[in-house]
Amino acid sequence: MADSFFITKDFDANVARTIIRRKWWIPVLCVGILLLTAFIYLRYTKPVYQSSILIQLEDQDNAKQLLDIDNVNSKSEDLNSNVELLRSQLLFERALKKLGVNVSLYHQGNILTEEKYLTSVFNVQPYHLMDSSLINVPINVQFENKKVELDYELGGKSYKTEGNVNEHIINEHFDVVIKIVNPTDLKENSKENKLFFTFNSVQTMSARFLSNLKVQIVDPTAKTIDISFSAYNPRFCADMVNAMAESFFEYDLEQKRQSSEKILRFIDVQLDSLSQELKLSKDSLVGYQRKVQLSDPDMASSELSSNANRMQDQLFEIEEELSGLNAVNSRLSKEPNRLEIYRLLPEMLGKSYESALSQQIEDLHSMLARKEDLLFSVTEENPEIKSLNSKITSRTSYIRKSVAAIQSRLLNNANVLRSKLSKIEGNLFSMPEKKMEFGRLKGIQELNDKYFSLLTEKKVMYAISDAGYSSSNRILKRAEINVNPVKPNGSRIYGAFLGFGILLGSVLLFLSYVRFNEINYTEDLKKLLPKSVFHLGAIPLLKQDMDFSELLVHKSPNSIVSESLRNIRTNLNFVYPEYQLIAISSSVSGEGKTFIALNLAAIVAMSGKKTVLVDLDMRKPKVHLAFDNDNVTGMSNALINEVHWKDCVKSSTIENLDFITAGPTPPNPSELMLSKQLADIFAELKEEYDVIVVDNPPVGVVSDGVHLLSVADIPIYVFKSHFSKRSFIERVEELIDVQKIKGLSVILNGEVGNRKSYGYNYGNEKYFESEPKKKTLLSRIFGRWIS
Repeated sequence: MADSFFITKDFDANVARTIIRRKWWIPVLCVGILLLTAFIYLRYTKPVYQSSILIQLEDQDNAKQLLDIDNVNSKSEDLNSNVELLRSQLLFERALKKLGVNVSLYHQGNILTEEKYLTSVFNVQPYHLMDSSLINVPINVQFENKKVELDYELGGKSYKTEGNVNEHIINEHFDVVIKIVNPTDLKENSKENKLFFTFNSVQTMSARFLSNLKVQIVDPTAKTIDISFSAYNPRFCADMVNAMAESFFEYDLEQKRQSSEKILRFIDVQLDSLSQELKLSKDSLVGYQRKVQLSDPDMASSELSSNANRMQDQLFEIEEELSGLNAVNSRLSKEPNRLEIYRLLPEMLGKSYESALSQQIEDLHSMLARKEDLLFSVTEENPEIKSLNSKITSRTSYIRKSVAAIQSRLLNNANVLRSKLSKIEGNLFSMPEKKMEFGRLKGIQELNDKYFSLLTEKKVMYAISDAGYSSSNRILKRAEINVNPVKPNGSRIYGAFLGFGILLGSVLLFLSYVRFNEINYTEDLKKLLPKSVFHLGAIPLLKQDMDFSELLVHKSPNSIVSESLRNIRTNLNFVYPEYQLIAISSSVSGEGKTFIALNLAAIVAMSGKKTVLVDLDMRKPKVHLAFDNDNVTGMSNALINEVHWKDCVKSSTIENLDFITAGPTPPNPSELMLSKQLADIFAELKEEYDVIVVDNPPVGVVSDGVHLLSVADIPIYVFKSHFSKRSFIERVEELIDVQKIKGLSVILNGEVGNRKSYGYNYGNEKYFESEPKKKTLLSRIFGRWIS
């Protein structure tokens, strides 16, 4: 009979107790295995350490409070741009150069390889690397006394070089000096580990460690930024973030200093040029006055001269602005330079077109700066670079168009002024030549003096502003060496593996509970059976081993087994007081139907009723073994009329108990079980005996015995505790619903652990019942669940 898939849907305390008692070791094993896995993982996983530093960005512009002007460097700090700068390869490589990590030293064990940063038992001082292809190639180091042997592979060839400690070791690839830090530690480490080193380049180190750098804004209002770095060496982590902060401050200071110096140099160049022009104009005016001996022109020409001077000033300003626009055009090349664009900003100070162009040039400068920052980490083919190039080209074109429009307007204004000035000069020509020349020279001198004074004032103001401006970037929390790894986190991993082990064990226990398909206790059986089925009783589990079913009730009449069978015998009278034919079957072989048939027949015979036990399990006959008899002739012979059934009857040692063996296995047991000859035999047996007990074949395997169960006065179905499946109940339901068998009764065989039946102990015959168990630690913890 194939087992049906069974699922326990309702909670059953007996099933839960059984599962816990049998499989308590599953969660323990799961937890143990996972904790061992966690231990192995932590033991052979390299710990990762992390250090962080907290910096604050701030500028101080003291001159603004005095002069009410903003410094060129004093602009609102863009934290995002600073964060991108801190994340850039440019700044990371500057920090690596500051640390000077040109060589990495390694100790290789059986499983893990550890990089020793400033903690190795030996040190390598590189002087010159002749072949750059040796970068990242492991160079093994072996020490013997004060001798050093270096071996490595390069380009498929093996190289070996020897030298002395603390002396130059030179070959065609490198020039190094090997130093021993601690000879005792070196000797011990050489035995346990393989020692080697590699040459590094800033680029390879940057590619290796840049992804370990994390930069994030902590508080935008306070302008605080956290820089963290993770690696396998805690000291390297602390040194790296400190170097990053220092490199950032130095780079920021350099950029601002260069910007200030360029602006001041530009003003100085302009002042030098104007100084020469001013001197020449003054000399020309004084020389002319001396030549013509003219101290002051006639007041009559003052108005014309004034107008001429005013227009000349306007014309000069227009020309100056046109000159500035030409400078803008000249610097707006197809690929504009960020520095050249930045220089345009101070040149537009005070110009009429300052408001029209300054914002556009600032935007262009921002785009160029963004492009330069991106090019540190990406190539020209990057989509964002292409997008920036498109925007830069568009903005450059727009600025050129704006410049052209302004130039056109200024040229028109200049032409108008020249026309007016020409008229005034025509009027002045009618004046004495001396007055006209004097006025011209005087105007040039005043114009140069005015422009010189303006630039001098700007230089003084900017110098004061620059002197009052300072960068107050500072470190709020310096990085420290963190000896506690950030991963793997031992406590979390042990906790996670422990929790998962408990969960896995619980799930397996739950699945065992849900898929539990055994009948263990009388309570289980009663819950599963249809209401029409009568429960005759239960037989306790026998602790002794038997090769086959035996008669026990006459040997130990006071045992709990005998007492159980007496209870069943009593219950038979409640089921059918006038019973004569009892047919005993089960679902499969091994459930104890033969044992119950033997001992039930014996206990009935012991009550004074003449009883015969008939073995009809002709495929697997066992009754003859219990009586230590042969099975040469039996029911199979009687059913085919070879012998009369009375010739097959044998007497037992128990009074009133006879038995008929199954006989040789026939080729057609099913036909014999349904034959009229069997009915006739049973009719004669009823006349001869008070009670007939039949050991029927299991109906879960074959259907031979179904007919006999249907005609029996008391059909009995046997289940075995901890053996029979709950799905066997379906066969019982089928016998009732389909085969229409009435009055079906059941017996639970081999019940163990039933507290209700515990305690029947007569005389010294307690070997038939289960002995009390000592309370274990688990039973104390879970109490009744595993008792």
